[in-house]
Amino acid sequence: MRTALILAALALPATAFAQTTDQRTAGSSSATPTGGDVSASTYGSGTTDADSLDVTSGGAAEATNGGTATTDSRAKFNTQNAHARSVAKARDDDERARSMTNTHVRRDGEIRSRSMSIYKQKGEKPVIDRDSSVSQPDSGS
Repeated sequence: MRTALILAALALPATAFAQTTDQRTAGSSSATPTGGDVSASTYGSGTTDADSLDVTSGGAAEATNGGTATTDSRAKFNTQNAHARSVAKARDDDERARSMTNTHVRRDGEIRSRSMSIYKQKGEKPVIDRDSSVSQPDSGS
């Protein structure tokens, strides 16, 4: 059995930003069905307030019967934004599983997180799962 697991986390303190003191959080996750020989899942979440940006992302992939599994997570940031992306893939001779999550955190309070997974068995239609969440900044700020 092959298993791959990855996690990326990033926290960025603010230095001279005067924003609202409200803390905002949003996140999403997605996973393929676990009944077959392959599975993949990813997740991501972000938080922002007057003092910091935080983004967390990760994933897991598993393949049995001689299949392969890979994961990849990356995080980037600057003083205004944080972004994390995770991808998990697993495959064997007749099944494929892929999951992907993108999370964007902005200093103004907007957080967007989207996740999607696809499971495909040879000769069958794909099973697709989607999840997303958005936290909007205050319009009166």
